[in-house]
Amino acid sequence: MMMVTRKLNQVRNSFYVYLPRAWCDKFGLDKNSEVKIKETPEGLLTVLPPDYEAKIGGILKVLMEDVGKDRVESVLTGAYIVGANSIQIGFSKTMDMETRERISRWIRRLPGFEVLDEHSDKLDISDTSEKQVIIPILKRQFSTTKYMLNVLIGATETGDLEDSRRLEDRDEDVDRHRYFVERLCHLALQDSSYARKIEISPSDCLHFSLAAKYVERIADHICGAAAQLEEARELPDDIKKACIEMGQVYEEMMQAFFSVESYKGKTPGIYDEGHEAFEVLEKANIMVERFAKYESASKRAKPAHVLLVMHFGRIASYCADIGEVGINRIVGSHISG
Repeated sequence: MMMVTRKLNQVRNSFYVYLPRAWCDKFGLDKNSEVKIKETPEGLLTVLPPDYEAKIGGILKVLMEDVGKDRVESVLTGAYIVGANSIQIGFSKTMDMETRERISRWIRRLPGFEVLDEHSDKLDISDTSEKQVIIPILKRQFSTTKYMLNVLIGATETGDLEDSRRLEDRDEDVDRHRYFVERLCHLALQDSSYARKIEISPSDCLHFSLAAKYVERIADHICGAAAQLEEARELPDDIKKACIEMGQVYEEMMQAFFSVESYKGKTPGIYDEGHEAFEVLEKANIMVERFAKYESASKRAKPAHVLLVMHFGRIASYCADIGEVGINRIVGSHISG
């Protein structure tokens, strides 16, 4: 164990010390290397080499009897999102197979988490994944939801409901993507070096987390609309047309949200860069008003028609929310330079 003393040096209002050369050589550090400085609960500072992987989230230990069978999924999801690396679920008595299977099924919805060890009195769950870049994951969530919406719109046009009856599985994929995005955002906010590693700023942690939540809500309403289509079977032509236009708005919203990436390193004006986001926000708000008019004017229509229109109105509203987040990203990129 190395123990050395160093005299403090001062530059303007800051102090610095030289790191021991032997320690730098041990970890292959040079003048371009970046180290981590971490404060302990006691107020001490710890210097960590750049490749040191801290266990940010630690272990969460849960006793099933304290949580309750009906709440264990919420605890697992919460622990996953906030960045726990390991979860241990303990049982005061032998857990029945049905509950074990229920936990295992839920774990499969949390990318990277696996049940690594299983005993009569506990389950050990850990993160086995490599950390991934966040934008491709978010794009995948957007794309899966786009596929679901296109399937639904196709069913409104043709009346063939076979594919629309299979949307629940895709909805689970969208949920998984949302949990993964939120987890990465939490980890990035806890560790600035990890944030640089996955190329995300603190402001984008907020933007991506909101977008992932809104897209997940859109997928839920797609499933809700599919259930109402099953009841209605046939839709009036004006509602069909509005649904098709909603699909186009979603497509444009998706392109606009990610457009800021294509302008990195360039210096266009805010409106030049964000005109797609401004336009899609306007279109989404128009669709919200259209579906609201259908809903209020359909007192004599089938209940399934009214409920389907309601779901599409919520889809339009969430598209508008995502459009606003996209504009905020663009404005923020100009503030930060």
